[in-house]
Amino acid sequence: MIMLVCLSPNGRACSTGQEAATELLVGTIRGVLHFTRDALGRPWREARRSLEQVHVSSIAHDPGTGLILVGGHGRGGLWASRDGGTTWAESMSGIEERHVFHVAIQPRPDGPVCFAGVEPAGLYRSDDLGATWSELPALRQVPGTDKWTFPPPPHLAHAKNVSWHHADPDTFYVCVEQGALLRTRDGGASFTEIDSYEKETDLWYRDVHRVVIREDDPARLFLVGGEGIYRSLDEGGTWEHVQTRFDRLGYPDALVLDPDDQSTVYAAGAGDPPRTWAERQLGTAHAGVIRSHDFGETWHEAVGGLPEDVRGNFEAMSLHGHRGDAELFLGTATGEVYHSMDRAESWAEVATGLPPISKVHHYRWFLGPEERRRIEELAAGGH
Repeated sequence: MIMLVCLSPNGRACSTGQEAATELLVGTIRGVLHFTRDALGRPWREARRSLEQVHVSSIAHDPGTGLILVGGHGRGGLWASRDGGTTWAESMSGIEERHVFHVAIQPRPDGPVCFAGVEPAGLYRSDDLGATWSELPALRQVPGTDKWTFPPPPHLAHAKNVSWHHADPDTFYVCVEQGALLRTRDGGASFTEIDSYEKETDLWYRDVHRVVIREDDPARLFLVGGEGIYRSLDEGGTWEHVQTRFDRLGYPDALVLDPDDQSTVYAAGAGDPPRTWAERQLGTAHAGVIRSHDFGETWHEAVGGLPEDVRGNFEAMSLHGHRGDAELFLGTATGEVYHSMDRAESWAEVATGLPPISKVHHYRWFLGPEERRRIEELAAGGH
C-alpha cells in the first residue's frame, strides 16, 4: 500500500496510516509535482512532474485501491491514476463541466465513493472509482441558487468542499462558494441549507470554504470561510464565531484536526482577503498558521521556522497522522512548500521556486504589474 500525502488548494486535507508517508503530491498551476523521501526524518526531494498542462485545484488519494484523482481549474477536467501518478487518464464520463474545483474519496464498508465538485456549482458522485459519474441534481435545486456567485469574473459559484459524517456515510456537507452551506442525510437525494452562521454585518455573502467534523463527536464542527472560523457543538444548529476577519487569520481556508487529539486544531491562511494582498507594500498576504488545543476556544500562532512575513498566501495545508505522530505540510501561492514533523512547533522548507500552489487566480496578486497584466490578457483571450 502506497502511503502518500496530497497537498492541494481545494483537496481533502487529512490522511492517516500505519506508516509515515514517503511520497508527497503537490498540486500547482503547472501540474502535479512528485516528491519522495527514503524514510521518516530524511529530506524530501522532487522526483518528477506530471499533468503539466493542468492548473491543479484538488488532489485526492485512496490508499486501499491506490486511486488518485486530480481536478483542474479552468478547462482542466478530471484525471485519474492507479499507479502512483505515473500514468493518467481523463475521468470525465458523465461530467459536463470541465472546471473541477474539488475531488474527494469517501471510504465506505462496501467500497469507496468519489465526489467531484464543479463550477458552475454542482456535485457528481462515482461508485466505480471514477469510471463513470452521476450528478446529484438536488444540489442545484435548493432555494436561493440565483444568489450564488463568486467575486472574479465570470462570477460563477463552485462546489468547493465535501465533508462527511464518519459514522453515517449518507450524511455529508457541501460548501458552495459563495452561496450556501448544504447538508444531506440521504446520500445527496436532497439537501437542506444551514445559514445560522450568517450575520447582517458580514462583508461577504455566505462565503463558505470547508467544514471539518470531529470523528469522535460528529456534532462538533468547524466552518471556515471568508468571514473567519466558526465552531458548532450541535451539528450546525448554532455557531460561535471563534476567529473573525479582524483576527490573526482574517482569511483562513485550510483547517485540520489532530487525529490523536481532536481538540487540537491547526488553521492556515491569510491575514486579509485576496484583493488586499497587492495593495500591501511588497505585495504580501501576511500569511500565518494558528493552533488551538481546546477545540477553538483559544488560539496561538505556530510559525516557528517560517519566514518572518510569508509573502505568498498559504493556499494549501495537509496533515498525515501515523502511529501517534502527525506531520503537517504547507504550500504557498509563490511556490514554496514547508513541512513540520512536530505538530507545528517548528517548520522547515521542503522546496522553493516551484510553480505557484494556487486556488484559481490567487497567485496573480504576487506578480509584478506587467506580468499580471500579461497573464490577465491571455486569460481573457481564452489561452
